[in-house]
Amino acid sequence: MDDKEIEKIINQWKNYILAGDLEGYRLEIDEEVPKEFAAIALHMDSRTVKAAGEIEEYYEGYKHASSDILTLICIEISQDDYMKTINVKRTTSYDSKQDELKKHIWG
Repeated sequence: MDDKEIEKIINQWKNYILAGDLEGYRLEIDEEVPKEFAAIALHMDSRTVKAAGEIEEYYEGYKHASSDILTLICIEISQDDYMKTINVKRTTSYDSKQDELKKHIWG
């Protein structure tokens, strides 16, 4: 994916998502997130939102697949209503989270 395609995906996401209730919000992509991963995350996010208007089983399947993909590439999208931002950031892998949880519980 080249820079032009990445910018196109980001702009499409902004035009579709940052409207209505989210008008006035801004997108922040953490510098640790590879731009290709950010584009994938934003594409999956907008596709999931669009799927919400479809049949419930279709939407749930799309939501689950999107979540699995973002977990796999260790990317998280979060919304901060106070700062009016949508953040794309790195997360720890599922295995790392499980290890941290085990240490926290059992020492």
